[in-house]
Amino acid sequence: MTRTVLVVEDGTEYVDAMRSLASRDPVELVRAADVHEARRTIADRRVDAVFLDVVFDRTPPEKLAGDLEAQIRRFGGDRSRAERHLAENQGFYVLNELAGILPATTPVVIAYDFSVEPDRLAALRRAHPNLSGLPDGTPISEVLGRLLGEVTSGDTPGAPPGPPRTSRGRWR
Repeated sequence: MTRTVLVVEDGTEYVDAMRSLASRDPVELVRAADVHEARRTIADRRVDAVFLDVVFDRTPPEKLAGDLEAQIRRFGGDRSRAERHLAENQGFYVLNELAGILPATTPVVIAYDFSVEPDRLAALRRAHPNLSGLPDGTPISEVLGRLLGEVTSGDTPGAPPGPPRTSRGRWR
């Protein structure tokens, strides 16, 4: 049976890297560039797992999830700072928006290292029991394995590393 993995990212780095490994497995990778596309995808088809990038710095502000006006107030009227906050934390806003339409049993992996914020992960797992985070540099084979329930921790020997990042942690 082919499993469908929804990859929500503002680029194509993750989905491209996953495609190179998924060709040997019965996996359909579907990319959504923003929360609106993700919602449509979930409404139109069965999704077996979801991968979320966190930073959406290539997405226009009007396509970002989250309450921009509330963030502008939070940042003392600084619209630029509010937009940057939404973009840099977009994966969490998308996760929140998908909570009402995605079955709680659906595995969700977010590109985030919770090792220094275990309480944050615990709080998020109340709404998303099958949520896990993977830090930057995690081999794509482990990301895909987590999504498909084949890997629960550790690394897959001989797996290629994830897509290259710049020194600031952004995709090249």
